[in-house]
Amino acid sequence: MDSSKLESKYIKFFEKDPTPTKNLDIIEKKLNIILPSDFKQISKFYRGGFLGGLSHNAIDFDGNENNLVGETVRLRTSIILPSRFIVLAEPAASLIVMETMNDETADSKVIWLDATDVCKLDEIDTLNDPDIWNSYTSFFEYLLDEEEEERE
Repeated sequence: MDSSKLESKYIKFFEKDPTPTKNLDIIEKKLNIILPSDFKQISKFYRGGFLGGLSHNAIDFDGNENNLVGETVRLRTSIILPSRFIVLAEPAASLIVMETMNDETADSKVIWLDATDVCKLDEIDTLNDPDIWNSYTSFFEYLLDEEEEERE
């Protein structure tokens, strides 16, 4: 599903809430990563927060305590999270991360894993039954489906 269809589906539930483009550049610099283009497209109408029954870290870090940059830096330090991952959410006893690549056009996996498996992220094949989406778009579509199901 392309980002315009995702946006239409999103605004059935929430108001458009874009992340300032300058903040995406700051995120890339602070975390030394390249955000995937689909993540950037979705951030034009979604800046994090509650979606699909989950609280997500804020993409826009201005004034938000639980934000993508802060949580990623914290976990890179405390549990040695590999630097190619960013922390999207921290549901109970688990973690949702997105693997970034050196090319914004490359699909970046989103992985929902048990918190005890974080040390195995360098070898994704060894994780204990994680949920994996092959792109941020497919993960976001899943969240919208979950949101729709919750509201029925």
